[in-house]
Amino acid sequence: MAAREKKTRTRAGGEWLESQYWAFLRSALRRASTRYPPIARLALDLTKRPSQSDNKRLKWEFQCAACEGWYARKLVRVDHIYPVGSLLCYDDAPAYIARLFCEPEDLRILCVDCDLDRGWELEE
Repeated sequence: MAAREKKTRTRAGGEWLESQYWAFLRSALRRASTRYPPIARLALDLTKRPSQSDNKRLKWEFQCAACEGWYARKLVRVDHIYPVGSLLCYDDAPAYIARLFCEPEDLRILCVDCDLDRGWELEE
């Protein structure tokens, strides 16, 4: 008796597995969200100040919500306060998109170190 083959749903004419399809959609939405005004501009504007560094080329500094330090733009990330969640099926899409494309008050700025170490929580 032949071994029973596992049925796996595929997409794109059989080229992609289901997981590849959803990873592609998550990635495309994440890329698009970087151009969404609250993420691209407004969240950063809420935490910036003129640079107090000796570096004349550094115009602005941004404050990390966790450690409250001031950093150059390339050393901070825009982070969602409420996790965006997962996108594994069509039923997940409305909530995922609503959390991904949120308003500035649902975003925070984290320095690279604090973004990598997300064990802390903001006090509400």
